[in-house]
Amino acid sequence: MQILISLAEAINLLICSNHYWGIFGRAYFIYVLGILAFMYLQLNNCHDSLKGEIGEVIAKSVIKNSFRAADANKNLLDQYPINPEQKKLLLDNWFYLDLINIIDDKVTLYEVKTKKYFYKQLTRTQMRYKISKPFLDFCNKAIELGITLKFVQITLFEDWKCGIIIKDFKEKDFFVDKRSLLKKN
Repeated sequence: MQILISLAEAINLLICSNHYWGIFGRAYFIYVLGILAFMYLQLNNCHDSLKGEIGEVIAKSVIKNSFRAADANKNLLDQYPINPEQKKLLLDNWFYLDLINIIDDKVTLYEVKTKKYFYKQLTRTQMRYKISKPFLDFCNKAIELGITLKFVQITLFEDWKCGIIIKDFKEKDFFVDKRSLLKKN
């Protein structure tokens, strides 16, 4: 929100003081206005991986005692009383995971997906998220080993607020990316 307010204030300041600057001032005004417009577009159309990183940070702040899967290593997992099969699965497949939460001997994995509210407004539908076939296979294996899977949906609104929904992982909320099926063949 602070960035958008700053952009609006900067544009207001430029517009109000434009007539004092002369020819050089007007050229500078157009240049700065172009930069501000570009910044706003970048914020509004940010790359998916950046959206994902933002979503994971938000989810981690909401899900207490969780840690990012990229931080999981053998030394960290050895601190928890989880069975060796679960530990091996987590260590071998950490790159599929977003967040891990371990309380006592119960492991919960969180898949975090982030979207902008604007998309849902345009389509007026419940969005299904894309996952790969290997990730789906991993999820099924984790469930077989007694690991709980949760789905965290983060919706980013235009006013820099967000909505968070945490629910059980259900295959119907996702679709398998066709490109991941082609890679195996």
